[in-house]
Amino acid sequence: MGYLLVHSPLLGPSSWAGVAAAVAARGHRAVVPDLRAAVTGPAPHHDAIVDAAASAIAIAPVVIVGHSGAGAYLPGIAARMHRAPVAVVFVDAVLPSCTGSHRTDPAVERLLDEHTSEGMLHPWLSWWDDQVVAAILPDEAMRAELAADLPRVPRRLYDEAVPMPPGWCELPTTYLRLSAAYAAEMEEAERRGWPTRSLDADHLTTVTAPGRVLDAVEELVSRLG
Repeated sequence: MGYLLVHSPLLGPSSWAGVAAAVAARGHRAVVPDLRAAVTGPAPHHDAIVDAAASAIAIAPVVIVGHSGAGAYLPGIAARMHRAPVAVVFVDAVLPSCTGSHRTDPAVERLLDEHTSEGMLHPWLSWWDDQVVAAILPDEAMRAELAADLPRVPRRLYDEAVPMPPGWCELPTTYLRLSAAYAAEMEEAERRGWPTRSLDADHLTTVTAPGRVLDAVEELVSRLG
């Protein structure tokens, strides 16, 4: 079994490093594609992000796991794979519609605009008070590692309409909620009839408790049969 761990456009590969290590310790292969060049390069970004992720792993069977803003791109990544994935797992992630295109929620757009200067988004960790960041990431080395690979993302990335491949909602799909901010997304996943699970955690539990996240991902995948 292989795992393709897709990081948020606002984060870097280190956000999945701990989970990748946990996957390897359990005898499987994990690949964390570095999407920063696709995210920060010229527009349009969608195809570049999907291509970079889908081409990063050639083994099968594969579970595709995406965190946060990566959720908008998981359907396209799954469609671009040479073989259909065993499962697609959204982890505290944006959940796009089954048809049409995904567009950034207006409330998120307002937040993005608050953290934009000269067309570029500020590094994601700087959006939050130092006390909030320290509470979520109490380990200073973890904070430094995460901060070191944060990309400088052009605001225009979130103006793009991300096309949804036909029939993607028919894939074996699950939803793992880590934080209260993604309660609505999990409720929508439940309405779609997908297996779901909630952890009493936070958005960066992928970093601070990777084994716990992997346990939940594996349990959700097992429920797909």
